Amino acid sequence: MCGICGIYSPKIQVDEEIVKVMMGGMIHRGPDDEGTYFDKDLGLGFRRLSILDLETGNQPMSNEDGTIWVVYNGELYNYLELRETLKKRGHKFSTLSDTEVFLHAYEEWNLNFLDRLRGMFAFALWDGAKRKLILARDRIGVKPLYYFFDGEKLAFASEMKSLLLCPGVPRSVNRTALLDYLSYQSVFGQKTFFDGIHKILPGHFLVYDAGDVEIRQYWDLVFDETGSGDEDYYARRYESLLNESVEMQLMSDVPVGFHLSGGIDSSSVVLAASKHMRGFKTFSGRFPEGGFDETQFATEVAELVGAERLEISLQAEDLPRIMKQILWCLDSPRAGPGVIPQYHVAMLASQHVKVVLTGHGGDELFAGYPVYIIPHILECLLEKSTDRGMSRGGEMYRALQDLVPRGKIEGFGRVLGLPAYSIIQKELRKYARASFFNRSQLTKLLRPNIVHECGGYRPQQVLDSYLERTSAKSPLNKLIYLDVKTYLPSLLTNEDKTSMAFSLEARVPILDDAMVDFSGRIPACYKIRGLTLKNIPRRAATGLLPKDVIDHKKLGFPVPIALWFRKELRNFLYDVLLAPEAKKRGFFDPGFVERLIDKHVRGLRDYSNQLWCLLNFELWNRLYIDPEKLSRPS
Repeated sequence: MCGICGIYSPKIQVDEEIVKVMMGGMIHRGPDDEGTYFDKDLGLGFRRLSILDLETGNQPMSNEDGTIWVVYNGELYNYLELRETLKKRGHKFSTLSDTEVFLHAYEEWNLNFLDRLRGMFAFALWDGAKRKLILARDRIGVKPLYYFFDGEKLAFASEMKSLLLCPGVPRSVNRTALLDYLSYQSVFGQKTFFDGIHKILPGHFLVYDAGDVEIRQYWDLVFDETGSGDEDYYARRYESLLNESVEMQLMSDVPVGFHLSGGIDSSSVVLAASKHMRGFKTFSGRFPEGGFDETQFATEVAELVGAERLEISLQAEDLPRIMKQILWCLDSPRAGPGVIPQYHVAMLASQHVKVVLTGHGGDELFAGYPVYIIPHILECLLEKSTDRGMSRGGEMYRALQDLVPRGKIEGFGRVLGLPAYSIIQKELRKYARASFFNRSQLTKLLRPNIVHECGGYRPQQVLDSYLERTSAKSPLNKLIYLDVKTYLPSLLTNEDKTSMAFSLEARVPILDDAMVDFSGRIPACYKIRGLTLKNIPRRAATGLLPKDVIDHKKLGFPVPIALWFRKELRNFLYDVLLAPEAKKRGFFDPGFVERLIDKHVRGLRDYSNQLWCLLNFELWNRLYIDPEKLSRPS
């Protein structure tokens, strides 16, 4: 696990000091070692967090004749298998590192070698003979990679703060990214919050050979909904693949621990790990406020496997200071309040281990979010009899009462006469973590000049484009595809950056490539059974995990932010969002912002999500846009 950066400028010799400054911007990603390679118009930089092959795994690394160089961040879990294949084909290895596999695999298979990789990675590979730079990112987007291209030079880095240290990279707000964020708390596509800085998308690679930048996709999530097995078959297969993935991802030359929330995903990972190791540590976060605590379930699981459970308690008073630190490590105001415990648990874990395994990905791949119920019910209703159970008192009507906002059930009934595709498209377009600021609120919030500068852009258009390209047929799988392409990469970036802020490597065994491919082959009707979410993982865990761990209502990483904004953090909201510098920015109408705060703190409405968005954006501006020189907050 590391931080990488570099510059390729075919017409200008690269300034070595600039690359070293960029490296210095992410020492936290690699405090153990550093390295550089320069070739006239190219510079590669590397910061190392030593996890495997502690003696010989230093980077940048080259092939035998020094014509190909690589800097790489991540873990390649099938590197031993690939290493043996390449040795049989005549390749000579001088280290025990997985990094060297990238070099020889590229020599053997060119860019087709990407199809053979199983792991989490972001890398830059320099083909000196062809004067060609290649940037690539893993399939699902576990490891981040950003770039800036001005027509003459291409600069890249694991974190945007490093790119901002490169001369010529602007520090200005991307207006359409702001619109994405305010609508869905994500930033869609290649864009980032900074004008000119782009991200390599998951499953994509970039090639720059002194001409134009070319970007191509090498992987996509494919759905095959014609599977012939029953639920028990898929449950057994899930358990087998998870055990295989966890065993594979336990490889490390340094101590390994586990995030344990008490939910079914992290609990299943810990259970699988207990088959291969003993006496390990688990890490959890908790809030003292009632209704926000899953530690009883985490305790049950830890006791079941004989693990030591460590936890950290979070207080509202810590938030003003912690928010600045979180925003600094994230580069962008992109995360929901769940990042608060995520950051604290990473801090706790880093005091004991250098690697953690987490439960990320189970909800997105295997239908664990309550919002998935709506397309599931739509599909069920459309396949039933004429009245489709929508009469008052009917079974489906009663189910919908718990899932659909008040006053909207009859609306579902009225649209059922329309073609199925129209209904599904309408519902999915409304989705994407349905929205923080709706269109009416955005009209009141944003200043007219900001709306004009967005040029008619609508974030929903991005969601539509994903729905049009997926191979999924069922409404549920369409929604899963949306999550895998938009929401999940954002969560994974948050996990990467909050953990790496403390020089901690986070691994995600549920998102192993084999697990991801398997999820696309499970019939949609098995992913949710009745109104039971995440049916296949639950069946796989039955009899292995405690029943209340399997059955309890999903909490995730709940944060009492609405309560805090009405009590301990009330003055903090007013002081930050209505400060002179916030008003002077000219993005938002101050009167509308003040009304949101007033209604929330008086308990008239819950605007905690909206206020969280605005608070993060303002504090991020103070860290990244306002100062002449970037500096990490204390």
